[in-house]
Amino acid sequence: MQRAAGLPDAMSDVLSLIRMRAELVCHQAYAAPWSLSFTRPIAHFHIIERGEAWLTRGGHEPLRLLSGDMAILPLGAGHALSSDPSLRPTPIEVFLADSTRTSVLQSHKDQETEVICGQFSFIGVLAPKLLAVLPQIIHVRGREDRSFEWLRLTSEFLIEETRYPRSGSAMVITRIIDLLFIQAVREWGEKGPPNLGWLSGLSDAAIGRALAAIHEDPGRNWSVAALADQAGLSRSAFAARFTDIVGKPPLRYLTTWRLELASDQLRAGTASIGEIASGIGYGSEAAFTRAFKAQFGTPPAAFRRNGR
Repeated sequence: MQRAAGLPDAMSDVLSLIRMRAELVCHQAYAAPWSLSFTRPIAHFHIIERGEAWLTRGGHEPLRLLSGDMAILPLGAGHALSSDPSLRPTPIEVFLADSTRTSVLQSHKDQETEVICGQFSFIGVLAPKLLAVLPQIIHVRGREDRSFEWLRLTSEFLIEETRYPRSGSAMVITRIIDLLFIQAVREWGEKGPPNLGWLSGLSDAAIGRALAAIHEDPGRNWSVAALADQAGLSRSAFAARFTDIVGKPPLRYLTTWRLELASDQLRAGTASIGEIASGIGYGSEAAFTRAFKAQFGTPPAAFRRNGR
């Protein structure tokens, strides 16, 4: 992977194996009172372009979203978006299918709330690992966070593609959602709790250098001592710090990362099993097959055939 200015970027390596697929994107203006429910077990995002809204989830205090804010619910938790948390919501699918919904838009501009709502799914072998450490909701406060101008411009581009779809728009929308998600994870990760396992390792300077080295050259015959040199720590200090932050010893992480890369390449279907095994550091296809089956419960050939 090409590095900007030669800097290690383990976060980019991980996120390159996690992709999004847009399922639904809509851009609407709502006049109070209004309330919509989102119940599909799929990730959602909401961007408040103008006005404000309340996001409610069962068992949680309502969250006020202001103009410029974005909320992402990566775990697919059911929720409602409304002008008043006490209103009974209409399912978003019913609202979008109702031809009379245009009446909602007939109001004074200063009384409207303009929202971009989207549903998306995760694709990629590392998606479950990332979802395991993410919160139910990531709230990016547009006017407080550094990402405000970036978020505003990105949402305008998303609106344009949604309102005037052209050839390739589905792919463009998916890529924009990729960017929105990555930005939200970066904002949250910089402020989030410290005990996030392997995700915390991505932002730790010393451990991040070791992770980036593994990601950059997974086929190398790495030792704990060599990785400690990358981190700038003694062997014992590095091993203890890596295990404490990432949640597993360095060489076990190396094995896991190699096999996750292999599974992604098996899905792509462009390289032979032998080529994949050699590229990630296995001396024989048989050794690779044993390790792969131990991690995924199925041999590489079956994994490829079944499109796992």
